[in-house]
Parts: sequence; C-alpha cells; structure tokens
Amino acid sequence: MHRLIALVVFILASAAAIPLHAQDQQRIVALVNDEVISLRDLNERMRIIMATTRLPDNNPEILRAVREQALRSLIDERLQLQESKRRNLAATQQDVDSAIAMVERQMNIPPGRFEEYIRRSGVDPAAAVTQIRTELTWNRMVRARVGAQVTITEQEIDEAIARLKATVGQTEDLLSEILVPVDSPDQEEPQRQLALRVVEQIRGGANFPALARQFSRGTTAANGGDVGWVQRGALNEEVDAVVAKMNKGDISEPIRTVGGWQIIALRERRRIALPGVEENRVTLKQMLLPLTANAPAAEVDAAIAKAREARGGIKSCDDVETVAAKYDAPGSGSLGTLRVGDLPEAFRQAVIPLNVNETSQPVRASRAVHLFTLCAKEDAGGLNRNEVRNTIFGRRAELMAQRYIRELRRDATIEFR
Repeated sequence: MHRLIALVVFILASAAAIPLHAQDQQRIVALVNDEVISLRDLNERMRIIMATTRLPDNNPEILRAVREQALRSLIDERLQLQESKRRNLAATQQDVDSAIAMVERQMNIPPGRFEEYIRRSGVDPAAAVTQIRTELTWNRMVRARVGAQVTITEQEIDEAIARLKATVGQTEDLLSEILVPVDSPDQEEPQRQLALRVVEQIRGGANFPALARQFSRGTTAANGGDVGWVQRGALNEEVDAVVAKMNKGDISEPIRTVGGWQIIALRERRRIALPGVEENRVTLKQMLLPLTANAPAAEVDAAIAKAREARGGIKSCDDVETVAAKYDAPGSGSLGTLRVGDLPEAFRQAVIPLNVNETSQPVRASRAVHLFTLCAKEDAGGLNRNEVRNTIFGRRAELMAQRYIRELRRDATIEFR
C-alpha cells in the first residue's frame, strides 16, 4: 500500500507520468467474474479522480481514500459492463458527446478541450471516456429495468399534480448530492470517514460535480450529482430535516440514509411555482415607497413597516391608489399586464402565489419597497403530465439502481490479489 501511495504521489506531481515496468502494470489487483483489474487500471483511475476533482496529491489519507474508491468503481463498472453485454445495451456516441460537453461546462474547460485537459493531467483520455460511457450505459440499463418492471398510472400522475398544486408558494430547493454507499456493516465507518474527507475537500474549494462523478454511486453521479429542484417532504426524513436548516451555498455533513452516507449541497432556494407559470400573464398594481441611495437600515426598516401597515388597508385592486395617496407613495398605480417570466426574480416570487385582489408582502428593491396587488391572471396552461411522469420515473430509477448493483455484487465472484 505505501509503495503504491508513494508511486501515485510521484506520478501526480509530474506533468507527464513516467511509465511503470510492463510487469508491474499488468499485475492483477482484482478479478471480477474472472475479468482482470490490473494495477495499471487502478493507477489510471486514480489519475482520473485526482485530475477531475483537483484533490491535493500530497495527503496520504486522501490518496488512500482515492485508491479505495477507484477500486470500488472499477469493480462496479466491470459488473455493469458485463451486465450490459448480457442485455445488449450500450450508450450512444451522442450520449457520450453530450456528457463530455457537460463535464467541460462544470469544470470550466473550454468547449472541445476535454481530451487535451485530461492528457495534460497525465491521464489516458480513452480511460476517462470509458468511465463516462459506462456510467451512461448503466443509467440506460437502470431505466430499461424500471420501464420493464414499473407502471406509472394516470392516477399516480393526478395525485402528484395535486400535491404540486397544494405546495405552490411554499419553499423548494435546488440540490446536488453525493452518495457514498454502504453495502455491508464492515463498510460503515470507512465509508463515513471517506464521506467526511469529501465534505472537507468541497468546503476547501474542490469541484462538487467532479467529486460527485467520481465518488457518488447514485444515479445522479453522471450529471455531477445534480438532483434538480426538490420540494420539502419529497426527500427522506433524514435529508429533509438537514436541508431545512441549510442556507444557500451550504454543504451538509454526511447524512446516513438507506443507501449509505449522503452529502447535500444547497445551490438555490425559491418559492414553488407550477411548471410553465412563467408564461402566465398578470395584471398588477403596485404601491411604491422610495428609498434614498444606499439607504441605512433604519430607513429601510421604517419603509417596510409602513408598507406592512398599508397592506392591511388594501382589500382589492380598487384600493391601491387611495391607500398610496394616504401614505404619500408617488409612483404607485397600475403596472399593466405583464408576463410572469419577465418580472425580476424577487417580484416574480412575490406575485406567483397571489390570488386575484390579494396583496404581496413588502418586497425590498435597491431604491424602493414595493407592494404588488394582483388584479387579474391569465393562465397560459397547466402542468405537463409527461414531466410529472418523468419525475416519478426518476425517483423509482434511483431506488432501482441501488438494488440492481447490490444484486450484481451479491451474485458475482470477486477476488482480491
């Protein structure tokens, strides 16, 4: 182990790796159903992890964790590829090209320069592409298995839509995740320690999508851990409780869930709106209380207090001008009919939950405090049932993926050398 760690440190410290002797390169480190994983395979995967995550290469504990993760990934990928051959399923070249383009965006690599970036890091680009192809193929197999075994009924879609409508105006979060799996009791503490090290590196500036791609075993790994927008109550209780206490930009401590140790990044938070709501048109009136440039906190607090008081007197759209005159609020009045998506984000979030003749809470802008009263609304459409179906399908696929890989490991013959 120490010899290997020293070797990897030396390789990663160099602009180009010095090749091992052929005999060492081909030394077997594991057999997966009689298929070989060589020392060269292991070293190549470690280079990929270090290059894409930008983890420090001078920390023996990190290198040990990287080695363990690299070997685990290689074993899982061998099982996945063997299963894909048995089922005659594979990712298309278009899938691979799209995934590489996503990696370039997430890693701030100029478009079309992925191969050059990987090669400069001392990594064989073919090995990196093989990993991406395997991840995509695995996702395709999981989705095929879900499609064959799961039927999503129209009643389920109706119930999901009803739940979405009931949550309009509540909070939802834009999340990313890393799932460090625990497949047996003896892995509990080592995997927790690995998750803690991953959290430490993210908080120290390491790239979250790159770490997710290398360390996570969830179905979101191929997308850099991107979960998307999630409403409260949609996650398991353990994760939901942690996310509720997080602020935008926070990285959670490892959370023990059914599949292992989960790390959550809260990227954004907003009030829930139905899909397509940006196309709705709203007729608005506003009451505007101006602020001076760089207004001190006392002035802002006074304007917000005045707006809250004024809000109590606005019972319908017809009251806006009268109340605005009482509070000496120049610039108040009709805003006309607007597309919701054209409103600034803060205004949009204030207006979306309103019913006709309701008035928003005060909204602070740079030079004013605003109240918005909804006079009329034109609904551009409803929820897309296919999008709802895909969301349900994605959640089922995540659970299926975890069971699927456990089955493959259970039925496999794995030997370590």
